[in-house]
Amino acid sequence: MTARQSWVAATCAAAALVMLTPAAQAQSIERAATGLTDTLQSAIDLLPEDVTNIRLGLGPAISPAYEGSDDYKIQPVPVISLRYKNLIEVDNNEIKIIAFNHGFQSGTRFAGGTLRFGPLVSLNFGRSEGDSTDLVGMGDVGTSLELGAFVSYTVNKTRVRVRARQDVLGGHNGATVQFDVAQTFYRDGRFALSGSVSSMFATVNYMKSFFGVNGRQAAASGLPFYHPGSGFKDVTVGTNGSYAFSAQWSLVANASYERLLGDAAASPLVATRGSRNQFSLSTFAVYTF
Repeated sequence: MTARQSWVAATCAAAALVMLTPAAQAQSIERAATGLTDTLQSAIDLLPEDVTNIRLGLGPAISPAYEGSDDYKIQPVPVISLRYKNLIEVDNNEIKIIAFNHGFQSGTRFAGGTLRFGPLVSLNFGRSEGDSTDLVGMGDVGTSLELGAFVSYTVNKTRVRVRARQDVLGGHNGATVQFDVAQTFYRDGRFALSGSVSSMFATVNYMKSFFGVNGRQAAASGLPFYHPGSGFKDVTVGTNGSYAFSAQWSLVANASYERLLGDAAASPLVATRGSRNQFSLSTFAVYTF
């Protein structure tokens, strides 16, 4: 299959998935896919560098009904991952352009490492009041178009990365800065295992959208008024594994634990109706073109 045919096949498959899924369920799937983008990135990052491929997949995911919930949902989540050499990376709802990619040679201070940075675009599909009975009266958090940039440094099997994003569409109206460290523990021709630790700093607008309770929401939901401030909202640890059955088919799995912090953990949506401890588990069957 040529590169052009592969791109056409990927586009058609993605379009078919959307058209065959009822609108309400599609929105729920989109939100789950948003939360699992980092999982996909970490798993796909286990591939060799300088590759051109398209990966499509589907699998079940168990995750909280909303961030901070103690109720969990099982739902199918799509995998749409594209790599064009070392120039473009797409993982579900996030696109990164590799504007700078430089490997440091021996004899330099950063010998053996690779520095990359560039712009990114991502979609945050927000939150629907229908996600949980705990959200009745809270209204929806709209879809956000987030523009930003990333910088990462990889040496041996360790990667340190920072990503900054700002909503420009009016969904949550906020900004975030996410820090993460990923480590590949094992990799051979078929099996790979990695782990990661991350934390996100969020501005006031972001925190108000997802964890705040304004006067109207308080009256409609029965929750007390709550105005969170900016700060680090979580610490997340996760592990990813992949196994290649053939050149085309592979199985990808992830397990993660998120601990909400500060004003996010103190929100009535979390402290009263949910939990600051968030778990997720997902498994995907993935086909590579």
